[in-house]
Amino acid sequence: MQKLKILNSKEIKRLKQLLEKQFSHSFQEDYAYLENENKHKIYIVTKNIANIELEKLRIDRYGIYLGELKWDQFRLSLEASQLLYKDAKENNVELSNVLELTELELREYFKGMDLEKPELSKESKLVLLKYKDDVFGCAKLKFGTLINFMPKIHRGEVIV
Repeated sequence: MQKLKILNSKEIKRLKQLLEKQFSHSFQEDYAYLENENKHKIYIVTKNIANIELEKLRIDRYGIYLGELKWDQFRLSLEASQLLYKDAKENNVELSNVLELTELELREYFKGMDLEKPELSKESKLVLLKYKDDVFGCAKLKFGTLINFMPKIHRGEVIV
């Protein structure tokens, strides 16, 4: 069973500021945020979880895995990337650092390959990956190389 801590309002504010800085948007819904203390993994759950006596239950996992907080960057999971994109769309917000991939690049990415993008920024930053109107993850763009963080469970053939 994971040991999770509930983030206080100051920690949530910092997390939202990171998302604003990276993608020009943060989640508008009022969620409770949990952190796995050992691995800096963040989960979101409804605030109604406070009404449940959790110590009386055996629970393997809480909420949706949001992403990993490391070195002043917040790398979103595939599900969180889609959730952020949907939230931004509903609030008429244009996300920044969104990288549109071609069909060929999408297929290579889903095979687990890093992508060379020398025409892009020579800095290191996190980007949301998009194909047509679907966001399918978050990756690190590091000096012209798109580093693949796609979990093996999601890799394979892509139906486009």
